[in-house]
This record gives sequence, structure tokens and C-alpha cells, in this order.
Amino acid sequence: MSYKIDSRKLSHPLLKPILRELDYYFKDLDVHFFVIGATARDIVMEIHNEKSGRLTHDLDIAIAINDWNQYAEIEKGIVVLENFKKDANQKQRFIYKGSFQLDIVPFGNIMREDDKIFWPPDEQVAMSVLGFPEAKNDIIVVKIDEEFEINIISLAGIFILKIVAWKDRYLRGNKDADDIGFILINYLNIYEEKAIDKYDEIYETDNFSTITAGAKLLGDDLFHILKINIKTKEAITKIIKDQYDKAEDSELINQILETNRVIHFEELIESLSILIKKLDK
Repeated sequence: MSYKIDSRKLSHPLLKPILRELDYYFKDLDVHFFVIGATARDIVMEIHNEKSGRLTHDLDIAIAINDWNQYAEIEKGIVVLENFKKDANQKQRFIYKGSFQLDIVPFGNIMREDDKIFWPPDEQVAMSVLGFPEAKNDIIVVKIDEEFEINIISLAGIFILKIVAWKDRYLRGNKDADDIGFILINYLNIYEEKAIDKYDEIYETDNFSTITAGAKLLGDDLFHILKINIKTKEAITKIIKDQYDKAEDSELINQILETNRVIHFEELIESLSILIKKLDK
């Protein structure tokens, strides 16, 4: 699926130039990257004529690599470029034009059996990349100003990566839960045309809610992405089910409610139940 966007609608003025430079760089290496995180979310919202209401000050991309030697060569090549330098503290981070943060998340053959990567040389820093191989198969192509194309992850793919990120770092803040709630709130509006094709299931229900209706669409899309890997599907389902079973004591539910006041507890619980049932097909 492909779309077009005017760069004036991007959430930061440096996004077009950095994406253009990355497009040139990775094409020369014959390496494909896709945009993840907040920038992907904002672009998905914009191409569907919605607003995220948030200003993005960084860019996250993911790349599939064969080994850490390949990543080392990619890193060396990036820091040679005029506008990039390596962040001294974060393994995955680069700085563009002095202040704009670029995080490059590698996955692929470097993944261990637990779906984590361990950064060389000391392997003391670990990062879960569960769901990345599956999410990369649900990509949206976006042409910027009719000049060049980028691949961005779908909103369902963002949800998968956010669930995994939340599990890893929820004790350090509620940002991931905030984003998960944001997706639940907006999913029906974004994919309203798709909902029409499932009108009876989505709309002809008692106690209709845009949150739970969106969860039905999201659940179908999650299943479509994850069905190619039963292990990953079960891992994502378990994260959601563990929180659903905790109900009022759920860390995820409470963080979503704290950061998204338009969601009510009952519809959030119902939404998680819907996702679990859809994924358990």
C-alpha cells in the first residue's frame, strides 16, 4: 500500500532531510530500513487526515542485518556523513545536525533465541526485538514531496513493538502505555473504510464504543501480521493476557488510563479481551 505526503505536514522540519540522507545511504548499501516509533505513528495519522497532536523530536528506524560486522560497517559509514555523529552513551543512537536524535535498531540473524540482541563488544546492553521480523512484513510505502519513498511500519506493527517495549521498560515510565492507548483510541477512525467491510461485527453491537470497535479491527490486523510466527504470536498474546488477568491491578491498564483520560476502565478491559480472542484464533 502506498501513499503520498507533503513534507510540510511532517512533525519536524528535519525529518525530510534526514530521511532523504538515510534513503541515499542505505540504497547504496542495498540495505532496507523502515521507520518505527513516533514518526511512523505521526505519518500514519497524517496520511489518513488525522493529527497526533504531538511533536516528534527524534527518528527511530529498524534494519535487518546478517551479523554485527555488517552493523559496524553501517555505523562507520554513517558517522562519516557530514551531518551525523555517534552518541557517546547510547549504543543505537546517532545525532543529526547537532541535536536531532536518530535511533537505529538492528535485528535479523543477530537475534538470540529469546528474541533479544546483545550489543558488542561486551554484550552488557540487551534489547528485545521481539516482533520486528513480523512487523516488517506489514509496511506502508510513503512518497515525500513526490521526490523519494520511505517504508514505515503500520499502526498495528507499531502496537506490537510498543507492547514489547512496554513489557521491557514499564517501570521506567508510562510513555509506551500512552502510545498503546493512543492507538486504541484512533484505530477505528484511521481504518474506517476497512470497518465498513465488517459493518455488522464492528457497528451492530450492544454498547458500541469506538475503542472496542477499533480493537476488533486491530485484533484482526495483529493476527494477520503474527500468524506467520506462532511463537511470537503467543508471546504477544501472553503479555496482553497477563495484564488483562490482573484487571484493576494491571500496570498496563493503569498506565493507559492515567495517560489517556478519554478511555474508561470497562472499555479498556473489553478491548484487551477482544485482542486476546482475535489472537487466539
